Amino acid sequence: MKLYVPKSIRPTSRLGRSHPSTPCRPAVRWTARAFRRPCPLLLALAVFALPSAAQQRPLQTEDPTILKAGRASLEFGFDFLQDAQYPVSGLRGDQTSLGVMGLHISLAGVAEVQMDWTAHNLLSVTEASPAPVRPHLSSGGTATSDYGDLFLSTKIRMLHEAGPKPSFGFFTSVQVPNASTAKGLGLNATQYRGGILVGKHFGKLHVFGNLGLGILANPVLAGVQNDVMLYGLAGVYPLTSRVNLAGEVFGHRNSRHQAPLGTESLSQFRLGLQIHAGGLRWDVGAAAGLADHSPRSGIVFGLTKQFDSFLSPKK
Repeated sequence: MKLYVPKSIRPTSRLGRSHPSTPCRPAVRWTARAFRRPCPLLLALAVFALPSAAQQRPLQTEDPTILKAGRASLEFGFDFLQDAQYPVSGLRGDQTSLGVMGLHISLAGVAEVQMDWTAHNLLSVTEASPAPVRPHLSSGGTATSDYGDLFLSTKIRMLHEAGPKPSFGFFTSVQVPNASTAKGLGLNATQYRGGILVGKHFGKLHVFGNLGLGILANPVLAGVQNDVMLYGLAGVYPLTSRVNLAGEVFGHRNSRHQAPLGTESLSQFRLGLQIHAGGLRWDVGAAAGLADHSPRSGIVFGLTKQFDSFLSPKK
């Protein structure tokens, strides 16, 4: 799922895949100051979930809606985040993530199994501070690259939306440490996230949210962990029959007075469009960091294709 993209991991990913924000972006400087204080605009955002499919990209907040029985979706995208931070390796810079992929498979229309992975993260280093891990940099110490961690997640719907009652479900996700600490972009620690999913339509507006717990291992001190609160509030509103406006605030909040390195609070605001064309759902969005350790700004772009899976009933 995709619990967030932090600066020190990758955004967190979606709650559940919270995409632990893995920072990597090219050294292209553009700013999104206007998004620093999203305020009331966020309340107008929500996902208009088409009856046949759960909306996802460019959002990280997980929708309780499940794909139809026998259906699957494949996501592929590109992320660019500015001023990403990796406290454990002391690196800071602009990160580009190529091949941001997700495969979601419906199980009888009541649950989904999800696999999310990034093929290539490239960090253009602008600052390298003393840190517990000393990474091996390339290009004369100005860059580093690696593949991302794998997220294995499950989403289960418990209740359908009916009248005034919202839809309800829960998610669980494990982050497998594929990225290497030697490159400065990995933590070499397995992380767990889980929580509840709630969704409700208000006319065409679909608002949904996540609330949960993240158990993040301390990558520096063995046997030490940090329990963080996961959260997300999102939505999508149909501007036309083929174009949806989507937005969210998501992240995780540190529970300690001083967070262990690599487990700091992260938060991000996203605003974008979902466009249905050519049998695909295209997406484009802008991101702005809301916490000190989150990437300052960024852009995301991608596409999603739905198809019949191997679990599809034979005709």
